[in-house]
Amino acid sequence: MQKNGFTLIELLAVILILGIIAVITVPTIVGVLNDSRESLNENQKQQIVSAARNWGVNNLSENGGKVYYNGSEKKYITIKELQDSGYLDDKTIKDLTDDGTVSSSTRVCISYQDYQYVYEYDGAC
Repeated sequence: MQKNGFTLIELLAVILILGIIAVITVPTIVGVLNDSRESLNENQKQQIVSAARNWGVNNLSENGGKVYYNGSEKKYITIKELQDSGYLDDKTIKDLTDDGTVSSSTRVCISYQDYQYVYEYDGAC
């Protein structure tokens, strides 16, 4: 008698092996993707703070520990202001961890401590 095809047991064994491989690999892949998204978000935050620093170098002054811009005290700058002044690309910034967008009114706080300007992303200004 000639055997054509696979038996049901052989097919179930292959499906079981593929299922085990999927159970092992899927959580790892999901973890790598989540780590990548968090890393990209951190890089975006660093770029925004870097843009604020560049803006600050050209526009800020300090007197008595307070930060001034065009003669008035300045405690923060928004993403919108950075985009309008050309220090940050004028595009929608995505929050990759929750698939939302970062508001253009998000602030970078500016302070003057220990003889240097300090920039904090979305801090409590």
